[in-house]
Amino acid sequence: MKKMALLAEHGQKQEILDAGALAKLDPVFEPVKGKIAGAIRDLGDSSGDSQLFVENLARRCQDALGVTVKLGARVTALRADSDRIDAVVTSHGVLTADHYVLALGVGSPIIARTAGLSLPIYPAKGYSSTFPLRPGGLAPTVPGVDEQWLVGWSRLGDRLRLTSTAEFAGYDWGWTPRDFNNILRLARDLFPDAADYDRGQYRACLRPLTPDGPPILGLGQHRNLFLNCGHGHMGWTMACGTARIVADLMTGRMPELDLDGLTLRR
Repeated sequence: MKKMALLAEHGQKQEILDAGALAKLDPVFEPVKGKIAGAIRDLGDSSGDSQLFVENLARRCQDALGVTVKLGARVTALRADSDRIDAVVTSHGVLTADHYVLALGVGSPIIARTAGLSLPIYPAKGYSSTFPLRPGGLAPTVPGVDEQWLVGWSRLGDRLRLTSTAEFAGYDWGWTPRDFNNILRLARDLFPDAADYDRGQYRACLRPLTPDGPPILGLGQHRNLFLNCGHGHMGWTMACGTARIVADLMTGRMPELDLDGLTLRR
């Protein structure tokens, strides 16, 4: 309740649902409501397909703004000259600009070190699985997180995606089938008819975590290198907002949010 009150103070409204109310909100829980104590509903919450968003954003930027997108290019280093960055070294050649933005997820601290900049960002490994929905099956329509198993789910059109786990394993992208046992256990327990769980697509991901949680924004030690990294598991959630903050800083505008606690020197 204290957490809900704190969120409400900052404009994030929530309500407590018993199992019956949850089943009315999303009928997928009707057959299993006897297993559910209740739920907390975030009235402003939503979900979507981040891949579709990024693909359409890139297309829009290219068509309307003349942005050049270099697919398959690998950034290998930043070239620094005193307190400035004068170039980015990539697998497609050297790129120069007046200003630069470092937004490379878990790769940010690796590339930052090539310019002598140390960022307190470490990868936290998680697992994601996506299953095709069964025709006529009962699948969830509302995204959520199971607080017992710590598994999140979201419906993406004709697919069901489930995610879980945060472990410190360095830059290891590998996975084994048993890494998804927790996800499959919950999926078959709560949503037994929703999807074909024998036809899953599995992957591991690395989330760029900072020690205290918030991302790192703004200038570091170079006067033309702007940081936008360390978003943890909230990358897409905060992407547009933090991009706006960095854009405001780059163009000399005052950001709408106070940056106290959001810069490298916090």
